[in-house]
Amino acid sequence: MDTINAYAVEYCRPVEDAVSDRYGEGHGISTPENPVIDHMLMHRTIRRFTSDPVAEDDVRTAIAAAQSAATSSHLQSWSVVKISDPAHKREVNALCGNQGQIEAAPLMLVWLSDQSRNHAIGGEEAVPREGFEYFEASLLGIVDSCIAAQNAALAFEALGYGTCYIGAVRNNAAKLATLLNLPDRCFPVTGLVVGRPDPSHDTDIKPRLRQEVVVHDETYRTADFDEIRAYNRVMNEFQEKQRLSPVDWSNKVAVRLSGKSSLHGRDRYMEYLRSVNAGSL
Repeated sequence: MDTINAYAVEYCRPVEDAVSDRYGEGHGISTPENPVIDHMLMHRTIRRFTSDPVAEDDVRTAIAAAQSAATSSHLQSWSVVKISDPAHKREVNALCGNQGQIEAAPLMLVWLSDQSRNHAIGGEEAVPREGFEYFEASLLGIVDSCIAAQNAALAFEALGYGTCYIGAVRNNAAKLATLLNLPDRCFPVTGLVVGRPDPSHDTDIKPRLRQEVVVHDETYRTADFDEIRAYNRVMNEFQEKQRLSPVDWSNKVAVRLSGKSSLHGRDRYMEYLRSVNAGSL
């Protein structure tokens, strides 16, 4: 079996069907026979895993893929913490809302924006380090770590694993930083859990907004709310297929960003960043 197609073969679905699931019929998107593109189009989030461990060789391969991603000015302003010890993972999970996918996955990776290493290099080279005090230094590390994490996720999926991002590493960022012994100028951006998908739990491809809503030719076009309502109907059908109570996507968006409590502790994230001297924020 072609390794890069392992994820698609696992679910026995043609790529053309996956794209139709993503956008609906009449999407106008071609699906050329390209294993890399096929692999990306077949992505789905996995939240239930077997107990099989993630092979260390596979972890090293995925990290190599992460390090092969673009990095601004070749500064390599990110790091990652591997967590596989069950007791340690439970401690991390307690700070992330005790999520089932963290408990079930054999491996969790916490991706870090890391300027601590570069700040130390600046001191060793005896040059001014004023640039570290600007938000750009933090933003640079955030972007680098996200690009690296996505490369790793694609690599894991190509090796037959499932993945799920964990934004909740920002819920209690200061406590998590203490637990992981993070230095100043180094902070958690996102988590990623990895494991073999549980074959008894079928995960469908989740629809996305039509490209006409998110792609803008030359200048920005504000979406007509009829386009959002149309997507609400698509998501309602998906939820019913998943045996979930239908909830409009637009309502979920509104509620998710409606107030301080809906941020689940991430309202303190900026305060935490300032405390670790992560830039002039």
